[in-house]
Amino acid sequence: MDLNSFQNELKKKGVKRVINEILFDGTFVCFNNNEDTIWNLKNSISNHFEVHPQNIEIVGSARIGISLNPNHLGKDFNNSSDIDVLIISEELFNEVWNDLMMFHSFYKLSELERKQLKDALNTINRGFISPNRLPIKIGSSKKWWTIFSNLSSKKDYEYRKIRGRLFKNWFFAEKYYSKMCNNLVDQGGFEDAN
Repeated sequence: MDLNSFQNELKKKGVKRVINEILFDGTFVCFNNNEDTIWNLKNSISNHFEVHPQNIEIVGSARIGISLNPNHLGKDFNNSSDIDVLIISEELFNEVWNDLMMFHSFYKLSELERKQLKDALNTINRGFISPNRLPIKIGSSKKWWTIFSNLSSKKDYEYRKIRGRLFKNWFFAEKYYSKMCNNLVDQGGFEDAN
């Protein structure tokens, strides 16, 4: 799928439907849509975080073939593309949030750690946490980097960088991707069908 095709889908079906039918469901571009490889990746993450595999999805260019990131908008999935994974778990989200609050309350923070903590806390109210925003000393951060570094170093996953974003629930995941899609709707000069 190219950017124009994706924008046409948004125009025809509306943002919410496209997010749920194309971004969160459907076929994958990565790993040649090999179901076993995709299952093994999702299952590894599922086992590590004790989250049901249905709450783990590959998204972005690895899913649809083009990047929706504003810095790489429309760029095709290629040999240097990473694999973006979303994880939906209120329990895990709250665990990481508690870790952040404990870290903030009980540890002397460096300037970098204060910035990382501020960045992480700024996304919590939008229902997501990115591991690259967590201070490295936090136990949750170590748990994130352990699994994603391990998976990124495997031949089965083409040695691709694999990164995750944790969402509190599907509502917040949908809202996160709606913002990107609504920007495309606005750029395309048409109204959202929904």
